[in-house]
Amino acid sequence: MKLSKVITSLLQGLPTTLILLVLSFIFASLIGLGLAWLYLRKNILASGVAKGYLGLVRGTPPLLMLLLAYYGLPKLFQLVGININDWAKLIFGIAGLSIGWSAYLAEAFRSAYLSVDRGQYEAALAVGMDDKRAFQRILMPQTFLIALPNIENLLIGLVKATSLVYVIGIVDMYSAATDLSNQNQGVYQLEIFVILALIYWIVVLIIEWGFRHFRKHYQYVTV
Repeated sequence: MKLSKVITSLLQGLPTTLILLVLSFIFASLIGLGLAWLYLRKNILASGVAKGYLGLVRGTPPLLMLLLAYYGLPKLFQLVGININDWAKLIFGIAGLSIGWSAYLAEAFRSAYLSVDRGQYEAALAVGMDDKRAFQRILMPQTFLIALPNIENLLIGLVKATSLVYVIGIVDMYSAATDLSNQNQGVYQLEIFVILALIYWIVVLIIEWGFRHFRKHYQYVTV
């Protein structure tokens, strides 16, 4: 089998992989920020809900979370009279990955926030800043900078987790590689999956490069 044919076949699933990656990360980040905010509140009920969510989601394997999203969400929506059975499988894949990664991102945001020296916040208040401005100008920039390495690692982990969507019938790069291998009765299986691994590696390298340059720029801006 020609190398060009293998690469072309695998790259047909790349757009789906990237859509899953980008949208899942965005939604997971938004949910994670909300969970971190609830966790850090002094309200016992809000904090308890966040802790329960984090414990449940972090204790559920990503593969199982995808299956729960695919089979469970339609049942859940039916309870309120909404039929989502005809929704695209991609939506359920994004939902499963978003829910699964939101808990890890929430912990990254929470731990980074708690790592910021509170003396700086108190000093800002002492020189006349109000609570909102001190939070936006002092706490948040440093929290984001501290969280960046964990965010990068979680995004890289999400790249690999996108390959799990084959279980609900989504055709991504991994599914394309499996189909190509089956079409050739496994004869070129090793070559196909080595090339697939290299493509994933290139995606990870691009992410690492982007975070490295963003971190340098962000540090320069916030100094």
